[in-house]
Amino acid sequence: MLHQADYFTASTHHQPRVAAIVGCGDNLMALSWHTPISKSPFRYAIGIRAENLTHALLVKHRSCTLNFLPFSHYESIDLFGKEHGGDKLSKTPLHATHRDRHNNVIVDESDMVFVCELIDTYENGDHTLFILDITQTYINDLPPQPALFFGQGRYAPLGACVRATKKGS
Repeated sequence: MLHQADYFTASTHHQPRVAAIVGCGDNLMALSWHTPISKSPFRYAIGIRAENLTHALLVKHRSCTLNFLPFSHYESIDLFGKEHGGDKLSKTPLHATHRDRHNNVIVDESDMVFVCELIDTYENGDHTLFILDITQTYINDLPPQPALFFGQGRYAPLGACVRATKKGS
């Protein structure tokens, strides 16, 4: 049964969001406020608070990677969200043997990675919305197993994937 939430954050902690890791230079940050916004050209929007180091790095470098890690790495995703600055990657079992053409880290274990260039920003509320052009995509050969983030350190794997049939098919 539905009931009205007493405060906004209570409602956001029930909305599953695919977790992503922003790589800007050597810095890695967990991110759940993101969405594709255009198919042609392929554009993506991510929301980052101004006080985060990643915000300043993205403004300075104007590029990043979006690394989508499988659910099996939820503890690393959580660490990237809770720790600020420093070499977070060395505290995880993950590897980064490649970099994009802007020298941003690419996490080897990712299901998928977008290489992004910043084209615009929009400040609204407590986050800046960064509009990114996706200039390159890497896809792992293994079936994707996205990590869903529910807030407050809670993660879940994606359930079974089904394909809906079109009417008249």
